Amino acid sequence: MIKIGIDASGGDNGEFEVIKAIVEYSKKYNDVEFIIFGDEDIIKDEISKFKISNLNYIISDAKDKIEMNDHPVISIRTKTNSSIVKASKYLCEGKIDAFISAGSTGALVAIAQFILKPINGVDRPVLGAIVPTNNTPMLLVDSGCNVDSKPEWLYQYAILANSYYKLMFNKDNPSIGLLSVGTEENKGNNLTLATYKLIRNNNELNFIGNVEARDLTRGICDILITDGFAGNVFLKTYEGTAKLIFELIKEQIMSSIFTKIGGLIIKPALKNILLKYDAKVYGGAPILGTNYLIVKCHGNSQFGEYLSTISQVKTLINKNFIKTIKNSFER
Repeated sequence: MIKIGIDASGGDNGEFEVIKAIVEYSKKYNDVEFIIFGDEDIIKDEISKFKISNLNYIISDAKDKIEMNDHPVISIRTKTNSSIVKASKYLCEGKIDAFISAGSTGALVAIAQFILKPINGVDRPVLGAIVPTNNTPMLLVDSGCNVDSKPEWLYQYAILANSYYKLMFNKDNPSIGLLSVGTEENKGNNLTLATYKLIRNNNELNFIGNVEARDLTRGICDILITDGFAGNVFLKTYEGTAKLIFELIKEQIMSSIFTKIGGLIIKPALKNILLKYDAKVYGGAPILGTNYLIVKCHGNSQFGEYLSTISQVKTLINKNFIKTIKNSFER
């Protein structure tokens, strides 16, 4: 049976959303044993709110909590009874097959780098986030792990992302673009110019060259490679712009009785658009390049995203994700 560790105390919305996701999953399937990390008393209290008999779980009591403003490296050394640190030990000891958390990104990346260790040949593990587009889902790497990067790291990201995308979306030859200020080969800063040459020389990668940010929403590439600084700025700008557009549409619909009637007519179409551009349906963002499977959810995740992430993790485990990544990188 698959054993999935899940952080009950890492997210902004508390333990309830995590427990609800576990309960909803368990109503349909009985193929996963959940190891729930967090405050045991709170977790038991939340579980008691649900009337379910076939919940397959173990609680690992973890009273410490790594806060978002804690220093990542210091916190994983000092808060040894936190959910993130305890889960890393479970991974190393083979007690769980994967770990899901909405906790501190910095702490999770520090765990991946210093405790779980990168796979051979990888300098820095990296976070890959799915960004919805008008075409296929786009994998953004790096979405915020390493803000100061080297060309060799970005080249490694391309190899890791290529393996993940093929596995997760069943696409044999995903297209890879490099974020820059122009599509020409000679456009960009020193980082992108050097990275361009490295990726271009790998014949196993379907590299389409430089891509501009304005073209990303229409799905110009399956995988977008960039450093963590530019990637995180792009991701948050994208999310903020999408939120603003839908707020403005809602404001106009509610402005008069006539627009309200029109809103009712187009409501199904708007729901379809919202669903298409909802990244939460794809699950969380895996940390690529480490020896173990860790998936990071949004800090404000609700049960729906946790539920999608559980299914995502189960798929990756069944497809031998870590072994596949290692083999592709060695090759």
